[in-house]
Amino acid sequence: MLESGNADGNPVVLLHGCGSIAEEVMMPFAASGMHIIAPDRPGYGFSAALPAGERGPRGQSFWLERFLEALELDEVVLSGHSIGCAPALHLAARRPDLVKGLFLISPCCRPVPFKPFIVLRSAVAPFVGPVIRQHVIARWSSYFFERGLRASSCPNPVISELLTLPAMHMVNAASIATMAEELWAFNGDMQPLASLPAGLPVSVLFGREDRIIEPGWHLDWLHERHPALAVELLDGVGHMPHHVAPDLAVEMLGDLAGKRLDDLAGGTPDASMATVSGAM
Repeated sequence: MLESGNADGNPVVLLHGCGSIAEEVMMPFAASGMHIIAPDRPGYGFSAALPAGERGPRGQSFWLERFLEALELDEVVLSGHSIGCAPALHLAARRPDLVKGLFLISPCCRPVPFKPFIVLRSAVAPFVGPVIRQHVIARWSSYFFERGLRASSCPNPVISELLTLPAMHMVNAASIATMAEELWAFNGDMQPLASLPAGLPVSVLFGREDRIIEPGWHLDWLHERHPALAVELLDGVGHMPHHVAPDLAVEMLGDLAGKRLDDLAGGTPDASMATVSGAM
């Protein structure tokens, strides 16, 4: 996990999206001065995978609960990007006592129609899957990493800072298997999600030109479960609005965490890495 900002401040936990790591989602917020905690979700980066049957959003919500307990945190603001929003939503619905607010960035939360994902399905297929993961994708991690960044950023150019992320740390045999497993479990886990607590503050940041997921599809579903959403839709922005409009992302997160903009200006930019083990 990465941690930055004032340790005495209200805690904010950031969850990265599919195929990403803590460093990526931390980038726009590390210098905000808020107490930011960003773990590698299970199976990504340095975090071990969960047991079979627990790797979808619902199972990850129980992991997230154990993570907060291990750090002795409660009443946190949860923020997620893309599919990282799904376990945050499950935890907020199941344990509202632990969640002070939600900041959802390009949230992938509604069950989606079938997509072939030919390369991903081939990478986890019997017999040929291990060969593809270990001898094709892992060997050409830089190619697949840059290709993924371009697709996620479109129609915006790739933010140069993102190119400094470690390709081999993000695209490897373990992370590819994790991506396939959580996508496989996604629809079944999200279908039964109950309404969110009426008094829970929920803010959403979306790009209108998102090419990865359809904003309207997911926003309609969220509105059904929480009619009082606060939504910012950005023209000309794709799936990475927290990198394209970082000041707005920091402001929205700061509003939920109880920080004013003048407070944020004096933040501590340094981030440190730690490992949490045992209960998780």
